[in-house]
Amino acid sequence: MASWDDLVSFVRVRYEIMRQVEDELWFNLPTSGERTQLVVVRLASGEDSHQWAQITSPIGRAADLDLPRLLMLAGESIAGGAVATDGVVLFRHSIPLADTALDGFDRSFRVVVEVADRLENELTGSDEH
Repeated sequence: MASWDDLVSFVRVRYEIMRQVEDELWFNLPTSGERTQLVVVRLASGEDSHQWAQITSPIGRAADLDLPRLLMLAGESIAGGAVATDGVVLFRHSIPLADTALDGFDRSFRVVVEVADRLENELTGSDEH
């Protein structure tokens, strides 16, 4: 069982934090070759009123992407899905904090960044995020 403070400590020990605000952490993870992917982890409350860790990674600007193709490609992932916020398409997955051991977060971080990086590469050919 993890708390938000436990997760923050876990991330700080393993990754270089680029930005931290009250309920949000930003850091980069390497993917393939020289590519990296931004990860943002936020504390969120679910519809069930429990605390969740919401993990997102950007893919690109919605206006620049083939959105029907993006949805088809994102649908191949076992976890998470594509969302748009402020004109940016993100790959997002959420995990209930109280039900997850800390070592379970690394795998979720990796899944999110690998899918987001693959989608970014396939849809834009770039590594901006």
